[in-house]
Amino acid sequence: MRRFAPALLALVLLAGCGGSKDAAPDRPALLTGVHVGAKSVSFDFKSAPQQVRAAYQPRSRIVESGSGRPVPLRGTAYVVVHFFPGATADVDGETVKPTYTGPRRIAGPGPVLETAKTSDFEADLAWAIGLERRLPLRVAQDGATVTVSFG
Repeated sequence: MRRFAPALLALVLLAGCGGSKDAAPDRPALLTGVHVGAKSVSFDFKSAPQQVRAAYQPRSRIVESGSGRPVPLRGTAYVVVHFFPGATADVDGETVKPTYTGPRRIAGPGPVLETAKTSDFEADLAWAIGLERRLPLRVAQDGATVTVSFG
């Protein structure tokens, strides 16, 4: 059996069980635009994010990833939207090509008052949305566009 072990290991690796270059982690959805309206915020991507999570958070949880510094945001109710995997730049080795070059903070007319980027680290892209008041929340995805609407 011992003399077959190296051959078995090689077979497993070649079959993909031990990894291959095709088994690379999923590429992040690359943000290209953010559009803030009165009752919605839309996020445009080059390709659809695999996972989107949106939830109301207390003001104390509206912080920058990494530093933990509070992100001031207008409003009395706050929603944080996470896109996994997501990013605002395409990274290829040492080459970084931004795909989103818009502002990190965007004012809204109300009840959406302000939207701010809070995370763009390790494939976690997050934006916080400040609202006049807590409203029903809905997340819809149409192709590579994710819309968070309120009311």
